[in-house]
Amino acid sequence: MEPQPVLTFRGTIKVADLGPTMGDRLAALRAYLQQSGAKPAGPPIVRYHTFGETETDFEIDVPVVKPVVGEGRIEAGELPGGPALTTWHVGAHDKLGEAYARIQSYLEEHGYEPGGPAREVYYWIDLGKEDDPSALGLSAGRTQLIQPVK
Repeated sequence: MEPQPVLTFRGTIKVADLGPTMGDRLAALRAYLQQSGAKPAGPPIVRYHTFGETETDFEIDVPVVKPVVGEGRIEAGELPGGPALTTWHVGAHDKLGEAYARIQSYLEEHGYEPGGPAREVYYWIDLGKEDDPSALGLSAGRTQLIQPVK
């Protein structure tokens, strides 16, 4: 993968609040894209830095065509480049664990180590359209799972 400039919104929340929080944060990122004039370079990406039973430290990234300055809780960043494994999941988001299991199995079988958090690329979210925040995280669609490796 090549390095990718992004706008990012990261924080720790309760797992039970994940869907609505994702919707709120995507809406904030969408508004900032419009305000700043930044152009998205692809669909949004979610990375889970930790995922416990009750809390998760997660980050929503929006790839941008060229680097842009962030504001407030929305920060400028860059997804690192490098080698990665990838697989696709098509269907309900609550079945994404099947894609994670495929990646984990491949890592173990071939002696790879993760090189950072996996990336969920949400091809079912259109940043040019207002989504119902309560539906995000529950939709069915195409999700690419990318696991950076060492």
